[in-house]
Formats: sequence, C-alpha cells, structure tokens
Amino acid sequence: MPRSIVLLATPEGWRHSVLTEKGEMLCGRLAEVAANTDPTEAQTAVTAVVGLARDWHEACVDVDAED
Repeated sequence: MPRSIVLLATPEGWRHSVLTEKGEMLCGRLAEVAANTDPTEAQTAVTAVVGLARDWHEACVDVDAED
C-alpha cells in the first residue's frame, strides 16, 4: 500500500519514490515526462497511481514535487 509519492526533478528527468505503509521505498522515473516539465504537470502524470491507491485500497496518497 503506497503511503506517499515524492517527485524529484533532475537534469535527466523526473524521478519518483513511492513510500509504502510497510516502510519500503520503490524508486523510478517518469519516462513520459521531460526534465523541463512544470512540477504541477509532473504531479498530474502520477494521477493514475494515486487513483489506483484510492480505488483499490480506499486510501488517499499524497504527492509532493521537489524541483
């Protein structure tokens, strides 16, 4: 179960870290989001993940963007 998602802007593109309720962290990148994309647009790109958490687990997940 994801607890939060953090987005980080890097010169290579947007990275993400998903923190789970068990304290695990899953990291990766947003392949379809360019490095110069606005943080608000990067947050929109993870809307599917947030929706899945809400629909499947009936829980809210916060998404924070750091640039």
